[in-house]
Amino acid sequence: MNTDLETVLNNLKKNNEKIDKVSKQLTIIKHEYRSSKDSQIREEIKKKWDNLQKEKEVLEKEHRKITEEKNEIEFKSKWKGWK
Repeated sequence: MNTDLETVLNNLKKNNEKIDKVSKQLTIIKHEYRSSKDSQIREEIKKKWDNLQKEKEVLEKEHRKITEEKNEIEFKSKWKGWK
């Protein structure tokens, strides 16, 4: 049971790192978009932005699932002692 929790925590940590990477990329792209005057370049940046936003949404959904799994494991381990 303890190894399950460790696995879930490792997955949560990896997922958080991925979310951080995407957030940093979004910040960089936002800066590029604002500094660019060329409409063609801005359109390309906008496409990248949209793709990164979708990726971030997927990662956040995974994060919620992993967090729910972690909470369920912790809850079961707490109530196991009461039986």
